[in-house]
Amino acid sequence: MVCVALALVGGALAFQAPVRTPARRSVVSMRLGGGRSGSGSSKGCWSSRIRGKLFWGGKKPPQPPSGNGGGGIVSRRATAAGDEEPEEEEEKQGMWAAYEKALEENPLLIKGLTSFVGFTLGDILAQLFIEKKGPYDPVRTARLASFGFLVHGTTSHWFYGVLDGKIPGTTAGAVASKVAIDQILWNPIFGVMFFGYMGILEGSGIEGTILKIKRDLITQVTGSWTVWPLAHAINFKFVPNQQRVLYINTIQIFYNCFLSIVGNRKPPVPVAAAADLTLASADQDDLHIKFVEDADPVVEDGEDSDAAPEEAEVEDEEQEAPASSD
Repeated sequence: MVCVALALVGGALAFQAPVRTPARRSVVSMRLGGGRSGSGSSKGCWSSRIRGKLFWGGKKPPQPPSGNGGGGIVSRRATAAGDEEPEEEEEKQGMWAAYEKALEENPLLIKGLTSFVGFTLGDILAQLFIEKKGPYDPVRTARLASFGFLVHGTTSHWFYGVLDGKIPGTTAGAVASKVAIDQILWNPIFGVMFFGYMGILEGSGIEGTILKIKRDLITQVTGSWTVWPLAHAINFKFVPNQQRVLYINTIQIFYNCFLSIVGNRKPPVPVAAAADLTLASADQDDLHIKFVEDADPVVEDGEDSDAAPEEAEVEDEEQEAPASSD
């Protein structure tokens, strides 16, 4: 009876103990995506080892967490990369949304600031990389930047608002009409405002400012015709009215290099002014002014002007003396 009881107890204990697979087989099956621990057969285990050696070059493959199979690491990396891209995209969308909101609330201020940035960058590029005539002039940049903020942004807001109101739509006829009005009517008006503003801030006075407008306006208008017809065709066809100034200033950063150079050209020195400067800087003691006239002798300072006629009379008498002796 005792032996039977011991046999029953041993059988019960043997039935309750879980059957464990070798630890090595379990690890291999988990590493190479063989499923859950203990579920792979011996044949599957060896095939997994062979595939692992071929794929990983004999090196130890990375271990995913238990129960997740072999794609845990890849899935985590993909998830992390996917999380970064939406964050950057959301940040860009947030900045653009903030700009549009500010543009709706304060259109004049935002468009003025946009033109301020465009004219500032344009003059900096012109001075440092195009002209390269001397040290950087921040006062000149301040003049251009103030024009962008006070004049360009505000007048562009008004003009393009009126133009879109009078000629709505984006048909070919509407776009062509807007481009023609912009380049034939608004372009010269803008040039007069630009050169007048620059002349006043430079201290050229009314006459100097008018002279600057007469001298440089045609250059500005014809230079605009090489850039803006195509740019405004795209502008009036695809760009909403609220973003027109931003679009214009994006292109105008480079066009402003041209405006900066033309707007800061020094007028030629008149001949009379150049003569006055020469006389003022010369040494009065050593100065000799010559007056040259047709068939008249040259007279220099310090010589008697009556000496020339007397010398001419002596020469005539010498020529007559031989004639009378004959």
